[in-house]
Order: sequence, then structure tokens, then C-alpha cells
Amino acid sequence: MVFNTLAEALTIIQALESANTSICITDTDHKIIYESAKSGYKLNLSSDHLNKLDTGFYHSANAAFRVLLSDNSLTTITTIPVLIAGRPYSLEFKQLIRQNTYFSLESYHFENLSIHQIKEMAITDSLTKLYNRRYIDERLPIDIQSSFELNRPLSILFIDIDYFKKINDQNGHAAGDQVLQKLALLLQKQLRRGSGWVARYGGDELLICLPGSGKKVARSIANRLREAIEHYPFYFKGKAINITCSIGVQTIFKDSGVVNIAELIAMADNNLYQAKNEGRNRVY
Repeated sequence: MVFNTLAEALTIIQALESANTSICITDTDHKIIYESAKSGYKLNLSSDHLNKLDTGFYHSANAAFRVLLSDNSLTTITTIPVLIAGRPYSLEFKQLIRQNTYFSLESYHFENLSIHQIKEMAITDSLTKLYNRRYIDERLPIDIQSSFELNRPLSILFIDIDYFKKINDQNGHAAGDQVLQKLALLLQKQLRRGSGWVARYGGDELLICLPGSGKKVARSIANRLREAIEHYPFYFKGKAINITCSIGVQTIFKDSGVVNIAELIAMADNNLYQAKNEGRNRVY
């Protein structure tokens, strides 16, 4: 990802922050240039520097992942090397995964887990076993960058189950959980290997990323998924539950002017709203 100024880059970075995710930029001397926090952020650069520095971010295979376990809190840390005005810095993503005794060394045999297993835990939704919001925040910017470098489009599908609250109200939350689990399996089965990935954005909202797919292909995939969901036999305790979904499709290119994932997701979400506004069980 390339930005015209550091201020622009920080705007993008701050869009990735959440209550459980913080971001830090340090120089080669480990001096903190930028650090987010729940109550705000620290920035050791003047406004003049923000406006004058040309910023280039590059993805590297040297990205590191580590885990910090302290006071029964599990925090994952992903460090990515970046260039700012031609000088090397480190971009660090920190996410609090759990803050209870469940991940204590005594109760979970944490020391027997490999870094790969811990990483999988950190990016996997516990209910659906799909990728989670953390994965979206880390992977989507990389896929956008890679697609743009190859001068290829990138599409995302934003999927929402129609009247999901009614399903929970009429059948109980256990039924809603089972619907989400079966839907996750269905989407993974329907999505061709290598064509993209599926993640749970939150609640009953799912996101599918399709690197290299243009609008026509993305809409075709979305309609195929919508029809598969509509005709899939969802059951809970022997009772059939009719499920439909609405899907917002958004395709971007290198010259689309989209510079961050928050903007891309907002565009897809707006299309999802249009699909619902036009009667649901449709693609927009």
C-alpha cells in the first residue's frame, strides 16, 4: 500500500483499530512513532512531518507473529516491516484474544501449543470456524495491495441472513448458532478452492473476499451462493427453518480511489442495504 503522506497512512491504520486491537509504529531504535490506545493515541511527529513525509508501506514475508501470555491474558502480536519516507520502521498489530483463566498455563496446557496453532486460534471464529474479524483486518489490505500490483480487480461479498432476529426469537439462540454453523460449512463447500476466503464479520454478517474477480464474476458467485442458501435444508431439532440471505457486492480496481478496507466494506454494506431495501433474498 502506498500513501501520499504519513497523515493519510495513519488515517488508514486507525481504521483498523478496535476495542481489542491496537497498532504501534516503531523505528529501528525501538522508539515509538505512533501508538494507539483505548483513550487515544500517542504520536511523536509534528504536524509538519505528517504533511511532508511521503509514505510507502510494503508487505514482506519477514512478518513476525508472537504471543504474550501475562496475568491470564492472551495477546497476539503481528509485526510487519514498513518503509516511511525510505526509512525502515515496524508496524505492530496487538490484539487481546482472551482475558480470563481459560488460557492459563495450568488449565489449557498452553506451553504444548505451537505458534501455528495459536495463530489459528487468533484468526478463527470460535462458533463458525470461519476466519474472524482480525483475519479480515490483516488479510484484506494485503489482498487489495496484491491485486492492485497485478493490475487485477478485487471483489467482496457482504452477506447478511434475512430476518435472523426472528429466527432467534422463534427458535432460540441455539437455533441461530446452528444456522450460522451450517451456513459457514455451506459457503466453504460452495466456494471453489483458491478463488477466495470466507470470514465472519460479526453477528450474522459474513464477508467473502474474491481477489482477481471482476464485478460480473463476483455477482455470478453471489447469486449462486444465494440460491444454494435458499434451497439448503436447515433443520433444528427436527424443525425446518427457511433461510434466505441478502448480498452486497463491491468490486474495486487500482484506479477506484479506495484506499482502506473500512471504505471498501462501507461500500459493500451500502449495497447490502439496497438488496434488503428491494425485498431481500437478492444480490445488489
